[in-house]
Amino acid sequence: MNTIAGIMQRATKAFGAGDFVAARTLATEALNLDRNNRQVWQFLAIAQIQSGQAAEGLDLLQRLLKAEPGNKPLRLNTAKAALDAGRADLVESLCRPIAQDPAAQQLVALAARKIGNAQDAVATLRALCAERPDDARLLNNYGNALLDAGQEREAIAVFERACALTPQEPQLWLNLGRAHSVAEQFDTALSAFATAVQLNPTDPDVNVELGKSLLRYGQHEQALLRLSEAARAGRNEAAVLVMIGLCFAGLERREESENAYRTALHVDPGHVGAMLNLALQLERENRLEEIETLVENARKQGQTGDELAYCEALLLRRNGDLAGALALIEQHNPDGLDNHVRAQMIGQIADRQGDVDKAFAAFAEMNASMALYPEARRYNGTEHGQTVRHATSVLTPALMRNWATLPAPDPRSSPAFLGGFLRSGTTLLDTILMGHADAEVREEQPMLARLEEAGVSIDLLPTISPAGLARMRDAYFDELARYGPVPPGKLIVDKYPLMTLRAAFIHRAFPDAKFIFALRHPCDVVLSCFMQSFRVTRAMASFLTLENSARFYDAAMEHWIRAQETFPLHVHTVRYEDMVQDLEGELRPLLDFLGLAWDPALLDHQKTARDRGYIRTPSYAQVTEKLYTRSSGRWEAYRAHMEPILPILRPWIERFGYEPV
Repeated sequence: MNTIAGIMQRATKAFGAGDFVAARTLATEALNLDRNNRQVWQFLAIAQIQSGQAAEGLDLLQRLLKAEPGNKPLRLNTAKAALDAGRADLVESLCRPIAQDPAAQQLVALAARKIGNAQDAVATLRALCAERPDDARLLNNYGNALLDAGQEREAIAVFERACALTPQEPQLWLNLGRAHSVAEQFDTALSAFATAVQLNPTDPDVNVELGKSLLRYGQHEQALLRLSEAARAGRNEAAVLVMIGLCFAGLERREESENAYRTALHVDPGHVGAMLNLALQLERENRLEEIETLVENARKQGQTGDELAYCEALLLRRNGDLAGALALIEQHNPDGLDNHVRAQMIGQIADRQGDVDKAFAAFAEMNASMALYPEARRYNGTEHGQTVRHATSVLTPALMRNWATLPAPDPRSSPAFLGGFLRSGTTLLDTILMGHADAEVREEQPMLARLEEAGVSIDLLPTISPAGLARMRDAYFDELARYGPVPPGKLIVDKYPLMTLRAAFIHRAFPDAKFIFALRHPCDVVLSCFMQSFRVTRAMASFLTLENSARFYDAAMEHWIRAQETFPLHVHTVRYEDMVQDLEGELRPLLDFLGLAWDPALLDHQKTARDRGYIRTPSYAQVTEKLYTRSSGRWEAYRAHMEPILPILRPWIERFGYEPV
């Protein structure tokens, strides 16, 4: 098959398979047989453009067109080639002799989009679509022009028409998803991307968009699958690797997330998003020296900009230069940084400096930004509190009267449960207990969630069967084992701040369990929760406003008190304010309650914090410091901002023995 026809048949096949270099080589071979074959010259020019020799290919087509100016197909091909070669500025003049041709008009519109004349493109494509309303490809171009022009809702309608006409075309569903994303209609965007992936599971662009959308919802496992598929298919640029790192971080797979960020920096040493996310992870792990190395390397490469400034601010804050850190952050706003992260840091520093109004405004901005996240939009912040109140209504004397006493189905010892409410000092307590040789502390792992899922509804707990009780305990211990074995003879301390809301389930599965109730002033707790950027879930959406935070606290404490009135729980209370004033005085009674021997090494909680490395809770920086009392009574400085919620919290302030307000 060394005839021109045979060679060009192979060239066409290579071109169709995307092997443009081979197509170019074969076309050159065919020309050696006939230098005057204009069709082969055209093919070679287009193959040159597609294989990276854009200037050469376009120049060749222009020379061919100069010899045959009346050849309309050649003129259209040259205009298309100009678009592909990045010379959109040539398209209008190339198409002027055939300006009435719809194909030429479409090329002129596409060139206008490239140049930035979105409105001109919209006008031309609107007219063409009116003439050819069933042309899905034309509708696709029109929809893209509308997106460029900022008319995303109109674009959605156009893409929907195109998808209805050609439902098996994944590119149309991909563009529909992008339009929904721009319009912040994230649920429908996710659905469109999922359809595109079903139609073409290996397409890298489709997988990137679906992965990005899933990541936006915090669906890290599914997002990781899609982004990894895109990387395998060739989309292994730094931006995709950073998203893969964010997926691993969301799954608490920190070593892999760090590797992803470092790989992104290897691919693109100047990628500021990779540098910033790596610095944020290192700071969470208290690896400040490595951030210094990261910053130093960036400077050596001549990097500047907002991301580097933010990394420097992280170091300044942790080294005590609050004013310097705040100045840097307020002057710089990295594109790759979520706004709520920056706002929270401004709030934290302003709080430390005593600038209450600036701090409160920053935390309010943080929460308002988080309320715009797709997951947060599903909730108004009251749902979980209502669920807790319903569960509380079940905790009545009648529930206990129907309570059947069941023997423990196995000899496994009951854990101790540490909680109370978020921001009540539970991380400090669990860090201290980690230093005890006879304690195995597990921090915020989902054993209690699995226990409850394996059980029955709260109203049916009194009459659960022995087999049902065994399932609950098995679910708990199976989940416990997933995070590593428990050394024989050690007391399991299960730290979960809101364990109080599962007291009935704990008591049913572990009737002799010990509860460590961490107590802190209700106003300080609610304010501190408002100041934290918790990952938004149905429960955590409660903290996006100060009022909902207070109402959730009220519902949670009412449930806990009712649980203690209903069940014979073994409870020991540790008051945060007393602990930071007299750590040993609070620890000794706690250890007696747990049946653990006194160990003076427990007082060096800073060493324990450093030794444990990563701390997943918002207290990761505080527990590495010496005990301080600045957080006790902090709410008083914010009293003007908290006045509206004091009526909600006042009963709890008095009930827990704090000075009345």
